[in-house]
Amino acid sequence: MTLPLSWKPAAPIAPATRPMRRPGSLTARLAKNGAVTVDVRTSGWGHARADEAAALRLPRPGLRVYVREVVVRKDGQPAVLARSITTIAGIRGPWHGLRKLGRQPLATLLWSDPRIRRGPFEFTRLPLGSRPPARRSCFWRHGEPLVVMEAFVDLPWPDVGWLPRRRRWLAH
Repeated sequence: MTLPLSWKPAAPIAPATRPMRRPGSLTARLAKNGAVTVDVRTSGWGHARADEAAALRLPRPGLRVYVREVVVRKDGQPAVLARSITTIAGIRGPWHGLRKLGRQPLATLLWSDPRIRRGPFEFTRLPLGSRPPARRSCFWRHGEPLVVMEAFVDLPWPDVGWLPRRRRWLAH
């Protein structure tokens, strides 16, 4: 998944990102009115890009990290492209369950432990035409980070529980 490297915190009242800042499991919201499946694109060792190294608080880009990329499908159609990354210490420690998820959604891991904390959302636009912005946030467990990036694929608002019916994200 090739993504831009420029992530920006959301303005407090940014209408374009407000719906994407809802708490809880996106997968659970998708599953409320349709079948959700997860296709794993990759799961294993990779290297941190500059933006990822900064988010993980690594000293420099290119360091070894654990990467899991998936396509979340709703009723068979791609809905979310997601990339999750953690450090070597993270995958060997509190995020070791990431290796064993297989086709289970990441929500299985993230929302099972009330001690996991989510940092603020950041947003960017993808160069995919009229697609929505992508979001990312960093989850913390026992002092170790897990950065989760999600790019939404033309989902109507009701499918994720957001704002008026039939409204879609549009690139500005």
